[in-house]
Amino acid sequence: MAVSFVPIEQCQATQPFAECRGVDLSGDLTDEEIVQVKRGLLKHGLLLFRNQKRLTPKREVIFNKAFGWHDPGQSQYLFGFGAPNSEDRYSGGAQIPEWPQVSLLGNVRLRDYYGLHDIRLRPVLGLTFSGWHSDGLHDMLDGLPELTTMFNPMGWKTISGGETFFTSGVNAIDRLDEGFVDELSRCMVAYLRSPNDDDPDECRRVQAGTPFMVEEGTRRIGFCSDAQDPDSDLNGFQFTLQHAEGGGRHPCIYSHPVTGQRSLYVSPAKAIYLLDIHTGLLRHDIQRTTELLSMALLPSVGKSVRYAHKWCEGDFVAWLNTLVLHSASDSHNVVGDRLLHRVRLSTPKK
Repeated sequence: MAVSFVPIEQCQATQPFAECRGVDLSGDLTDEEIVQVKRGLLKHGLLLFRNQKRLTPKREVIFNKAFGWHDPGQSQYLFGFGAPNSEDRYSGGAQIPEWPQVSLLGNVRLRDYYGLHDIRLRPVLGLTFSGWHSDGLHDMLDGLPELTTMFNPMGWKTISGGETFFTSGVNAIDRLDEGFVDELSRCMVAYLRSPNDDDPDECRRVQAGTPFMVEEGTRRIGFCSDAQDPDSDLNGFQFTLQHAEGGGRHPCIYSHPVTGQRSLYVSPAKAIYLLDIHTGLLRHDIQRTTELLSMALLPSVGKSVRYAHKWCEGDFVAWLNTLVLHSASDSHNVVGDRLLHRVRLSTPKK
């Protein structure tokens, strides 16, 4: 069966995303299939592969390495996850021991799953408690991931809720007026200094709490005391300019080196302030930065515009972080079991 790309009906009027048909990811991809899938990713930003019933963690990693975007020397896969050590062993996420590139996210207890024993997963992120982002922006200095994949394995079915939201950063630029785009192109975001692949030292972590986001997950109004309680109060923590010292600094608008596409490329939850991209001097203070990033995202993330992917068993979604922004939906709306595999490999550091 030949490889083909079909618009995703649910969002074809607002998003360039496509379903990729004619590919079985459980086996070796031919050179031609790799070329076509890579071309599809660069054109559409996000590809959905249905009914991948025999996909294994090994094959997930092979797919993520197939296109040459990964750092072949990468040996650490932090991403804020790892099997916990307490006796009851709760975790926001865990990693498969044999394939640590594969993180597991959800709300289930894993009693014997690819070498993980008696791990209880607990969802910690969502539209309210994390908001829209591109992987790596808020916690990496260099080598940011080009590609992220997520997979809903067979045997795990959510009754309702648990969608993942996506929007094209390329289309987001087209929804803004020219003057605003010009201003964003002059800015880079200074993000919170935090542990990352370059410096995993825990003393870098600022215990601000979980970002509390409003206006469809685009604007941070503070930090909540308990991410497990949607009605918890804000804890009063406030960022200062010093919290961004040593943190990541990344442009608001990304120009893709292959396609030339310009894409909105921001993660407002951990953004502190905007700098002049040429001089590095302060361009917008913390409050104005929060406002501007929300204004940039809002036209592209509403319910009538974004793509809300409802996961089915065997769904495998691959997207380019440089061209697509995403957010989990709020976990307190999930009914039933939720388990997803995620792979996010770093690119070579410059």
